Amino acid sequence: MNFKEPLPPLNAIKVFEAVARSGNMARAAEELHVSPSAVSHQIKALESWFERQLFDRQGRELLLNEDGRRFIDVVHPAFQQLRLAARRMQEPPGGRLKVAICPSLASTWLVPRLSAFLDLHPQISVELHSQRETVDLTRSSFDCALRYCREVPRGHVGQVLMAEDIFPVCAPSLSPITSLNDLRDHRLLHDALGELGVSSCSWSTWLSEVGVPELARSEGAAFSDSNILYEAACLGMGVALGRSVLVANQLASGRLIRPFDISMRSTHSWYFISTADKLITPSLTAFRDWLLYSGLHRTPDDELRTAFQSE
Repeated sequence: MNFKEPLPPLNAIKVFEAVARSGNMARAAEELHVSPSAVSHQIKALESWFERQLFDRQGRELLLNEDGRRFIDVVHPAFQQLRLAARRMQEPPGGRLKVAICPSLASTWLVPRLSAFLDLHPQISVELHSQRETVDLTRSSFDCALRYCREVPRGHVGQVLMAEDIFPVCAPSLSPITSLNDLRDHRLLHDALGELGVSSCSWSTWLSEVGVPELARSEGAAFSDSNILYEAACLGMGVALGRSVLVANQLASGRLIRPFDISMRSTHSWYFISTADKLITPSLTAFRDWLLYSGLHRTPDDELRTAFQSE
């Protein structure tokens, strides 16, 4: 049994697109730097593959018939995208990147590291926009977004930068906390968005996961901004649920401590998100690659510069 290839010869499609635009084999041949007979051969090969004619011949002119018009309506946009992609791939990294990012991740994680990227790529400018709302990158001017979510939104592309663990944190000055039961004696500080189900960082969810749902209570204070939540914990106001990426600096400095070693892996992760057409630009791929590396190396030190300069 003879099986037909799922696609016609790609070179024949390229020739067809050129002839359809110019309406003339000679002009198409000149554009493609081949002979008119070679163009004619490719058109005949394509029509043979489809087992139908794609042009009406009128002297030296070729006019698309109904089948040809139907095919060019698909082929022409595809070639336009390929030409655009090729131009972008040839561009040197540079220009301005417009990044949508959660305020908490910007202040605690990205900004302390950003100078390393700018030192590596002085020709690239980065414009950060604090955005709590989800941005549809297919309809906005943003090049990419750093989001805390379960998965990449439909119509976008992305990669996980960092998973996140959730665990209680408090100021060292609080009365000793050595077990879950000791939480009864302390005020709980709440992530207001977590309590609303926007993120996975709620006391009710966390305590249920670790097997003590009876300890959950709504009394205390709630904050819609993670930075303010953790500052309140640093000041000894109560016990908060720390997200490992966002509290790393306070833990390293000793302003916050983990009273006991019990944690839960978050259902959400930090994602780099963009769109396929935007991600072909060299400047954005450079930024993405640097972010992915930075997600594996959590400390904002010269290790990042050394690794990238050695590539």
